[in-house]
Amino acid sequence: MKVTIYDVAKKAGVSISTASKALNDRKDVGEKTKEKVKQIAKELSYEPSHFARALAMKKTGNIGVLTVRYYSTPMLTNPFYSKIIEGIEEGLMNSDLNLITNVLRREQIERLELPKMVKEKNIDGLILLGYMPEEFVDLIVNKGLPVVVVDNDVKENISMIVTDDEGGAYNAVNYLIKTGHKKIAYISGPSKRGSFKKRGDGYLKALSDNNIEIRPDFILYNENEEPGYEWMKKILESNDIPDAIFTCNDVTAILCINMLRERGLKVPDDISVIGFDNIEMGQHFIPSLSTVDVDKEKIGIKAVNLLSDKIKNKTKSIERIIFPVNLIIRDSVKQRK
Repeated sequence: MKVTIYDVAKKAGVSISTASKALNDRKDVGEKTKEKVKQIAKELSYEPSHFARALAMKKTGNIGVLTVRYYSTPMLTNPFYSKIIEGIEEGLMNSDLNLITNVLRREQIERLELPKMVKEKNIDGLILLGYMPEEFVDLIVNKGLPVVVVDNDVKENISMIVTDDEGGAYNAVNYLIKTGHKKIAYISGPSKRGSFKKRGDGYLKALSDNNIEIRPDFILYNENEEPGYEWMKKILESNDIPDAIFTCNDVTAILCINMLRERGLKVPDDISVIGFDNIEMGQHFIPSLSTVDVDKEKIGIKAVNLLSDKIKNKTKSIERIIFPVNLIIRDSVKQRK
């Protein structure tokens, strides 16, 4: 038979209300009483009801993670974001908070439709994971929930965690230049995504600092968010094709290598390719993918810690955290000099 708060209170010789307050560390209960009640609860293997505790504390005990499905593949299966989710789960292991995930479709975001967990107030705080338009982020923040934005460059008044996109891109392109490449292209997802735009800025800065010509025909953004790699073929339309391609992420790099193979070009013999994110698949791909490493799990853990602090301590401070990145050298880049 399951032990209840009544059993704990009876054995401790206190009221149910006092037992509940003691277990929740309320200040209006003495330390000796707290210790006694907690010891008895431990002896009886008492497990508090999450629902009852939430009612007592006027909190749900839940945090949410919201993502958006822009393509046919679910966002949470994306190897970059799935690792961040693993970090979030790890960050919650020693916490009394539960995780609720919600995926919105592109159309729902465009209609500025609030997710169910926000409308029904089922969460105490929310992590917005990945790109979302500014209008939608503002809508969520204006609901008064503690919010942390991950991998989306947003306004100054919102806590966010991003990677050093520009610096990482600069280092990747600089490495291509040092290995003898002079005709370097950039292939990216849509420029409206802040991380992709900043990686593009890093690409441009590296070329400029090394006095290499910036060619508009070597810069390709997938503004229409077309799936697959057909849209990438435009990068080969010129008679003077690139000798290296930097891509906005590893998934794009892998698609790019497949596109080049279809066109009869070898990587890295004909064209070198370097990505960004260091997803696990990249090291097992042939050739293994040179990339920029992002500590995805640490980002998830940091997001949970930041949000938990906002919920528990009701902190209003804004934190804007930029995670450092590292260049990973593998087989997809050829030494050309």
